Amino acid sequence: MSLHTLPAHSDSILKTTKQMKRYLFAALGVFFVVFGAIGIWLPLIPTVGPLMLASFFFAKSFPALEERLIRNKLFAKFYPYLDGSSEMTSQQRVLTIATMWLSIGLSGFVLWYSGQANFLILTILVVLGLIGSVVIWRFGKRSSESDMTSSENEN
Repeated sequence: MSLHTLPAHSDSILKTTKQMKRYLFAALGVFFVVFGAIGIWLPLIPTVGPLMLASFFFAKSFPALEERLIRNKLFAKFYPYLDGSSEMTSQQRVLTIATMWLSIGLSGFVLWYSGQANFLILTILVVLGLIGSVVIWRFGKRSSESDMTSSENEN
């Protein structure tokens, strides 16, 4: 038997492995949805990150679950901003950035008060907050707006 020839039963092993991976990804997706949902009510548990991970795992395992996640009544109103079909208003961007900084401030205070914060950790929080602010401010704009801006800069 050469190195490039696999036994006949290897096809069934590969199918089983792929199926196991698919169900594992679906289970991870469900776990991260539950974790993200808990984060809606508990302020120190994140929400967006786990839901993004859930979306990733659902997309890799059962795309219908991903579609159901992003189209449910809690998230459906935000989907047009994510797929680029709608523009966030300046007021929505300001509110989103303010909410993010409130969360960062609360996290920094809790870390500082508990004695867990040092200069490096607080600096990382601020830098990530600044990056997040820029991304949010630019994210909700239509691509035609940024295309016009980039073409003006080239001239």
